[in-house]
Amino acid sequence: MKITDVRLEALELPYKKPLITATNQFYSSNGYLVSVESDSGHTGYGYIDVFPRTGETPASVRCAIEEIMRPLLVGQPVEEMNRLNRLINFRMVDNRRAKGGVDMALYDLLGKCYGAPLYVLLGGLVRKEITVIKMVSVGSPMEMARECRELVSQGYRALKLKVRGEVGLDLARVTAVRDAVGPDIYIKVDANEAFDAKSAIRMAAGMAELGVAVFEQPLSRHHDVALAEVKAQSSIKIEADQSASSVHEAFRLIRDNACDSINTGILKAGGVQQVRQITDMCALTGTECGLSNIAACMVGDAALLHVALSSPGVSEFCEIGECEGLTGDPFTGIKVVDGKLGVPEGPGLGVTRVDAGSDAATD
Repeated sequence: MKITDVRLEALELPYKKPLITATNQFYSSNGYLVSVESDSGHTGYGYIDVFPRTGETPASVRCAIEEIMRPLLVGQPVEEMNRLNRLINFRMVDNRRAKGGVDMALYDLLGKCYGAPLYVLLGGLVRKEITVIKMVSVGSPMEMARECRELVSQGYRALKLKVRGEVGLDLARVTAVRDAVGPDIYIKVDANEAFDAKSAIRMAAGMAELGVAVFEQPLSRHHDVALAEVKAQSSIKIEADQSASSVHEAFRLIRDNACDSINTGILKAGGVQQVRQITDMCALTGTECGLSNIAACMVGDAALLHVALSSPGVSEFCEIGECEGLTGDPFTGIKVVDGKLGVPEGPGLGVTRVDAGSDAATD
């Protein structure tokens, strides 16, 4: 079966509640829906969200796909994805988000062509569900505690608290949340590069007393040596996110013992196989690995969920399912139930386009 076209469609999906972090304020998810068509009549879907700190723009994504990837893919057999992936990476070094979105669509297409879910193409299940880590915007201690109490009442058992790099106020935020939700709720704290090394060590010490499990990306993505020092002096797990944006960056962090955990995703790493390479390295070295997808079209969450359910090196706690925080998503197929996500049903990604622009016969 041969690829006949690769198309882009701009999507803007408003947030039900803004997501506020140390570096961004998100009021809508803006990106591209990728459609890859084949001569079998099937269409595979992927999604790419872009914002300034990703290093990619709508214009760069469109150029990478329409001017470089599309000419390489049209007319090629969808069954030769690994060869096509290698060819694309040879022709274009970076643009990982653009590559990741196209890769999702290719895997969705391959699964639909052969009637197989993506997790089957990836070797089968290692678990039947993941526990969703629900993101919580930075705010006042009282506001964050109130939101977290409500999330726990909805069935969530794992939370990711955004902070701003203010040790005293950030510890007050975490303390308020812990008091509100009790001792049994899993808490991760994400600084989005907001601390320096000394303040990060102080913050980690305070959070250890509050039972925080993971401290994500406390330092600038460029400060790997300092990150290793924070890890050495912290009793809670230190996780690399922006520092581990590629397979090679993740390899260096693991080799240098610079973190306890790595947070990755399809768009961050540049494709499904790239994520699997990172999860396999983590499994081999005893490094924890979490998967995350910022609130975006359900297509992206579904693709990452298949990877999480089929990868032995992935933690049972993953940041997948934030699509439920958006409005206007043109897809259906996965839903968070009691704070968990189960196995998607159906071929490919297991999601179906339901808006007026869809063609049900191709999904």
